[in-house]
Amino acid sequence: MAAGGPASELIMFIVAILVAGSVAGALAYVTNDIAHGINDRGAMLADRLRTDFAIINDPNHIPVDTGTSPPTYTFYIKNVGKEIIPFTSDAVQVFIDGNLVPASQLSFEDTGGNTITSLQPYQVGVIKVQYDLTSGHTYTITVVLENGVKRSLVFTAP
Repeated sequence: MAAGGPASELIMFIVAILVAGSVAGALAYVTNDIAHGINDRGAMLADRLRTDFAIINDPNHIPVDTGTSPPTYTFYIKNVGKEIIPFTSDAVQVFIDGNLVPASQLSFEDTGGNTITSLQPYQVGVIKVQYDLTSGHTYTITVVLENGVKRSLVFTAP
């Protein structure tokens, strides 16, 4: 009977070691998963911080071409970030008062009127929007890039 006591203590010790090893393994896995998530999130945040733009129109004097139906409004976008911005209807969405403007009603150009597909850092591009707006009313245009960076401008339709 004297051997029964140490044998059961040895079994309990081995079980405790196995449980502690399992818990340590699970904690190592969770910690590694959290570290990878933080790293990925940091990379996405760094990308968003390097990507920036501004809508540089005068909100009281938006250029408009009334010779088209619907009229074509011109908005100037300046890349003020350090990364190249894709500048196409696939990569940029335009909303007016929360309504998505269809890609067929958008054109992306440089200031010389040439079609472009990207904006270099500090370059100014033009988004031409064909949309029916009521003259004298106030609207909000929101431009959203493919990585989620967005800017808005409240303007009065000419």
